[in-house]
Amino acid sequence: MPDLFEIALILAIALIVVGPERLPEVMRTVGKILRELRLASNTVLHELTDVLDEPPANTPPPPKSSPEAVKPPPAPPAIQPTENK
Repeated sequence: MPDLFEIALILAIALIVVGPERLPEVMRTVGKILRELRLASNTVLHELTDVLDEPPANTPPPPKSSPEAVKPPPAPPAIQPTENK
């Protein structure tokens, strides 16, 4: 959070750049923009939270594993060496 010196410095620069006549209008516009951004970010945050918290819709349960499905496939037969005559 900015401290008092930073806020005063920003306001002084804004006063010099914009001028005293238009500064209140510019500050109101900046305030409206910041408020809209905050509302939009809160809306997105709530929508994401709702989507992530709800359970999956109509997904079938995972198949039950049977003992046959867990067994590894059989090993290929070993090759027997042949004798040369």
